[in-house]
Amino acid sequence: MKGILLELIRDTYTPLLQLPPHLPDESWLLAVSKADPVFFYLYDGVGQLQIGEASRESLLKCLKQELGRSE
Repeated sequence: MKGILLELIRDTYTPLLQLPPHLPDESWLLAVSKADPVFFYLYDGVGQLQIGEASRESLLKCLKQELGRSE
């Protein structure tokens, strides 16, 4: 499950923050763990994972701080 969530976050935030695609998993995991985001699983015929709206700002801030240093 951790891999799926990490992939969701990478796919969402790599283009937004213009991050290099080669950042190590450890850097991503550290940034995400500091933000401690909430995720939702929605099912309406098709399952979908979403980052909780209230978590997006803190996640974005932590990703900028942690991953901006890794560039």
